[in-house]
Amino acid sequence: MKLRAVVLAGIVGAFSLPVFATPAATVNGHAIDNSQVQEIMGMSPDLAKEPNAREQVVQNLINMEVLSQYADQHGLAQSPDVQERLSLAKRQILADAAIESYVKAHPVSQTDVQNAYNKFVAAMGKKEYEVRHILVKTKPEADKILADLKAGQKFSKLAEKYSIDKGSAAHGGELGWIVPGMVVPPFAEAVETAPIDKPVGPVQTQFGYHIIEVQATRPVTPPALSSMQARIKAQLQQQEAAKFVSDLRSKASINITK
Repeated sequence: MKLRAVVLAGIVGAFSLPVFATPAATVNGHAIDNSQVQEIMGMSPDLAKEPNAREQVVQNLINMEVLSQYADQHGLAQSPDVQERLSLAKRQILADAAIESYVKAHPVSQTDVQNAYNKFVAAMGKKEYEVRHILVKTKPEADKILADLKAGQKFSKLAEKYSIDKGSAAHGGELGWIVPGMVVPPFAEAVETAPIDKPVGPVQTQFGYHIIEVQATRPVTPPALSSMQARIKAQLQQQEAAKFVSDLRSKASINITK
């Protein structure tokens, strides 16, 4: 009875092991591991959702393998150009690994996310404003446009003709609904104090001189934390990674050849 149990255990082991060890494919005897397939699919969530995604990845890996084998057979790996590209690829992979390791060891806390969200909501203020503007390079130009508006000329026509902000000029100067925290301080201050449907300016910013008109206001409703959490966390992780790189640079001996 004991011998039969041992034999059965051996049979079960013999059939269960290949489930984990079987490669996704072999090319001239070289295995393409399932772990490689999963790694690529994990890096591309959109790809993973596609029909036959796994098959696509396996076929691409087979293409890579046959080409890699060809390169090896023809000594391409020894060329200076390929050696340089391999060196750069290795450097990039190690750099990515360093960032991933640091971010994993320094996770963003829920408190950090909440604090960042609170700052975002505070920056939005209590109102949002429907705004249009005309941007020009000089104050005399802005003064002339303001005089033309007071004389009854249409804002949209003047914006299309004179504004150097071509994106909004194509729509009559329309910027849509904005909150003060989205724009530079002088522009924000003008928006918050401007009467409805009355052009104000010229307002000087680093971009030039603006004639601004607020067309309407409404209470602002900030998005829920749940809808922003992933984005905020990613931004905080990027900030942490940037600080990590900056700290490493500050401790390194760096000489840039001019």
